[in-house]
Amino acid sequence: MKKSFLLLLVVLNLSFTVFSQIKSSKELVKKYNAYFELERETIYTHLNKTSYFIGEEIWFKSYIYNGRYQTPYVSSTNIYVSIFNESGNLMESKLLYATMGFTHGNFLVDHKFTPGIYYIKTTTNWMKNFTEDLSHVQMFEIVGNEQEVTKKLSDENKYDLQLLPEGGHIVENVSNTIGFKLINEQGNGVIIKKGTVLDEKENEITTFKSNQFGLGRFTLHAKKDTKYSIHVVLANEKQITKPIEPAKGKGISLKVNATNGDNVLIALETNSLTLPDLIGKQYDLLIHRDGQLIKVKVDFTADKLKYLISLKKSELLSGINILTLVNENNEPIAERLVFNTLKTPIKEIEAAKIVSKGDSSVITLKSNTTSEIKGNFSISVLPASNEAYQYQSTIIAIFLLAPYLKGHIENPYYYFSDINSKKLYDLDLLLLNQGWSKYSWDNIFNDPPSVNYKFETGFQLNGSLNSYKHKAGNTIILSSSENQIHESAIIKNSAFSFDNLFLADSTSINFSLKNKNGKLIKPVVYFNIYPNGIKDDFQNLSSNTKNIFNNDHHTEEKVYSFISSGRTLLDTVELKASPKIKEARKKPLITMYSAKYIDLMKSDFQQRHITSVIRENGFDVATSADNVWIISKRNIPGRTNIPTIFIDNIPLYGNFKQLLNLKISALSDIYISRTPNPGESPAGSIKIFTRNDQGIFSVINKYQTIDNLFGFSMPKKYYTPNYRNTNSEEFLKLGAIHWIPNLTPNETGELIFKIPNYSSETINLYIEGMSYDGSLWSKRETINLAK
Repeated sequence: MKKSFLLLLVVLNLSFTVFSQIKSSKELVKKYNAYFELERETIYTHLNKTSYFIGEEIWFKSYIYNGRYQTPYVSSTNIYVSIFNESGNLMESKLLYATMGFTHGNFLVDHKFTPGIYYIKTTTNWMKNFTEDLSHVQMFEIVGNEQEVTKKLSDENKYDLQLLPEGGHIVENVSNTIGFKLINEQGNGVIIKKGTVLDEKENEITTFKSNQFGLGRFTLHAKKDTKYSIHVVLANEKQITKPIEPAKGKGISLKVNATNGDNVLIALETNSLTLPDLIGKQYDLLIHRDGQLIKVKVDFTADKLKYLISLKKSELLSGINILTLVNENNEPIAERLVFNTLKTPIKEIEAAKIVSKGDSSVITLKSNTTSEIKGNFSISVLPASNEAYQYQSTIIAIFLLAPYLKGHIENPYYYFSDINSKKLYDLDLLLLNQGWSKYSWDNIFNDPPSVNYKFETGFQLNGSLNSYKHKAGNTIILSSSENQIHESAIIKNSAFSFDNLFLADSTSINFSLKNKNGKLIKPVVYFNIYPNGIKDDFQNLSSNTKNIFNNDHHTEEKVYSFISSGRTLLDTVELKASPKIKEARKKPLITMYSAKYIDLMKSDFQQRHITSVIRENGFDVATSADNVWIISKRNIPGRTNIPTIFIDNIPLYGNFKQLLNLKISALSDIYISRTPNPGESPAGSIKIFTRNDQGIFSVINKYQTIDNLFGFSMPKKYYTPNYRNTNSEEFLKLGAIHWIPNLTPNETGELIFKIPNYSSETINLYIEGMSYDGSLWSKRETINLAK
């Protein structure tokens, strides 16, 4: 476990509230550690765009992150991706297999998706154990008939003006910082052209204005028994007035400056009425995140009302730091979020080279990291004029901000691309106006998470044998050529189990009982597989961003003229042929490297034994009256020289006796590879297929086969939709040029990829990436291909 804790001795002071009976500082730390003892996964899913037509695919890439250590969550394998409609009804789900913190997939937009708003949710079973939902939810739209989708906004937009005192409350006769944000019905910020703070006699105390997201702050030295209000004027000249909450007679104000220099400055101020209550009491400033806790002692003195604490950023946690002030009763009384810009996993990336020739362009990206990039990237390529990518989140915002914030982050690309002092100031405004973090202290003290849901790694199979009488040395064999599985398990009390299995959706598995002499017997197996399906819901529908999409393109005519009929409805075509046309169906389900194909049905020697064909193609074959031995002619030091052999995709497990009298006349094809294949012998692979697929029963009838399993969905290879006209206005607004889900750097750390050249000379790259050391990249870059 990584621990980078800071011990600073600083003299400070603070206030009080009623919370929970925590008897000591040690107990507080113990409860805090217990709450974060179970590690949490965070998921970000990168969509290739957010507006789709019927006939297109929703392409996506998911990244899984460990927020505590800021590294990929490599233990996660089972990732659930579901699509819900605007009413929260489940439309479609898939289970994806993740490796090293990455996975990708796709959904076909067919006619069950009527035009409208939808949500794609990415989650795991383990996430259900936590109060804080770290599932990732994004909104997208299916473009269609304007009358079906467009929701007219009222002429009189409603606004929500919120005031958030820094630290949590306003105190009399001290300098208070008050954050504010103004949002509209869609949850987006509204610019305040001018704001004024007024006292109860309409005297102007101070003025302010907001940034482009409707966020800002002002300072108020609140006097006793005085009422205050703010009056704001918007760009459309609409005016809003709101009272400021009354100041408290006792308390401590907390102000933080984290945007300048290498230090975070924390100013605490109290009044003369409060100070006597603070002297001799132990207060602590907690700097914490994800189970990492730094505790700074705070002492108050009789002659001092103002205190300044300086914390070095180099000694704080990377990224978000939650600052919580607790009183002598260990009750949290003030809280503020800051972002440590000196220590973050954020890296920059940019286009270093563009070579356009003919119908394609080759783009080279480089990062500013000094170390070699060892990671994985996804890139969506769209016309620069596109309206089909309404970016609601980025990998940086989801991993470094969203787990700690309660509210919506508008335009997350803004804060972490081309970073400058204004963007850092705006980021601090965002955090100031979030108030307390997403993690409730009431939950931390009273409701630690427990393991009610399993951490899933692949599939778990538990089985039992019917009417089985135990014999020493017997084992159960589980095999699946489609899934590259060949495992054995010990049988105890007629029961057995297999863990961490990879099972692709709609594939089959085989069971066989093997005795101590290696003989296979067909068993009768009863079993359960977990997980056995997808059960997910979506209850937290938010209307905050439901109108982020441009509705100008919701016309039915454009739907059916945009994509050629060749791609509008079709996904894959299943052909049902007569027995004479069987060759394509019978080819191996696993790709074989450097395989030699032999059509045995065209052989002139139909009565030859198949062992003679194997002998002629790089293997030594020996036979006896009742057995067959096959070894590779290649020398493989320290590794087996016995190949993997299949008949109709059923492995023989080194027992080749079934080949002894097998003649070519019973076979249709053979594939012979002397090159190692994934999950198979380093000596090579041989795959034999019988005529009419009868060999699985006539040659090997010693397996119990289970078909059509629930399993991991296999992603398709990306294809570009068959757009009718890539010069059209519709394509330039809503079309997709390319999608690269798994781009890895070359030996020099460069990311190189090729894209097709369409009519758009200017394109947008939407880049998201994560490396194995936890570095994060997120960039939107506009490129001119004509230069």
